[in-house]
Amino acid sequence: MAEPTGQDALLYTQLLAITQTEHHARARRWVQFDFDAGSYRELEQKYPPGSEERDRLVVVMGFYESAGVLVSRGLLHEDVFFDAPYNFDTVWPKLKAIVSEWQAAAEDPAVWENFNWLGLRYDAWLRERWQSKLEMIPPDRSPARPEPHVRGFSHSRGEP
Repeated sequence: MAEPTGQDALLYTQLLAITQTEHHARARRWVQFDFDAGSYRELEQKYPPGSEERDRLVVVMGFYESAGVLVSRGLLHEDVFFDAPYNFDTVWPKLKAIVSEWQAAAEDPAVWENFNWLGLRYDAWLRERWQSKLEMIPPDRSPARPEPHVRGFSHSRGEP
């Protein structure tokens, strides 16, 4: 797999900015700490379409749906996304079963398709690729060489 690029860094910071908006942060906190449905049926009963809670859930799932498009198309390196503080690691386990039930209820596999793909890829990534940061990049060793030019800045001396 190719190494992350400066473009990945740019997308990382843009996505991070979205997660820091008050609207998104409030919605994500609600999903992490207050959302309580173990099935699609329970979701429909507790948080029906049009409710404030359902809107919060859709805000969070929509963010991950969008990120799933970027990662699945190779526009954002999966290591960068999965290593980021976007709270996917805490949200995905809560919604994993609900997503597939939602697709079945809608009779449409495209419903939350990218969110679902991202979650399944995350599960595989944890098993196959994840390494402790201290093992992957020991503090006594320099990280991977950065791109020579990121947004016009040079990382090595003597370059314009």
